[in-house]
Amino acid sequence: MMDTFARRLKRSYYALLSSILICCASIPMLHAEELTLLRVENGNKVIALSRSDLEHLTQNSFTTTTIWTEGKIAFSGPSLRDVLATVGLDGQSVEAVAINDYKAIIPAKLIGDRFPIVATRRDGETFSRREKGPLWIVFPFDQSEEFQRELVFSSSVWQVIELHAVKD
Repeated sequence: MMDTFARRLKRSYYALLSSILICCASIPMLHAEELTLLRVENGNKVIALSRSDLEHLTQNSFTTTTIWTEGKIAFSGPSLRDVLATVGLDGQSVEAVAINDYKAIIPAKLIGDRFPIVATRRDGETFSRREKGPLWIVFPFDQSEEFQRELVFSSSVWQVIELHAVKD
């Protein structure tokens, strides 16, 4: 009789352990949307933006080719101007910082109402670091020759994690 009780207890223990592991494994998935993807800083004002924060801003999209990828890609995300407005930056140059510490100054004259965007999606899907994500500052390169200059290419920061105000 004690042997049966021990077996039941052991099965209950393993069932409980399995349930805990399954629940714990799903926790990061439940909160993945809330992870900070981008820090935007204007002096002492800093805001941390998650994917859902970025996707609640007005979304812009365009299809273009890039010098770093093959074929046409549909990019979508909020305009850089709208993202900067979250910390009161408007009409000012910014420094974009990538995960690998690449830094580029994006002059105010390149930041329009709709372009560039902080791309959160490629061809409708989120994209990984391996695909230059999860965020990429992208211009509609095919739209005009003005977007096919070295200054624009160097301002197209992928794997961007921070934006900082720059004194002009």
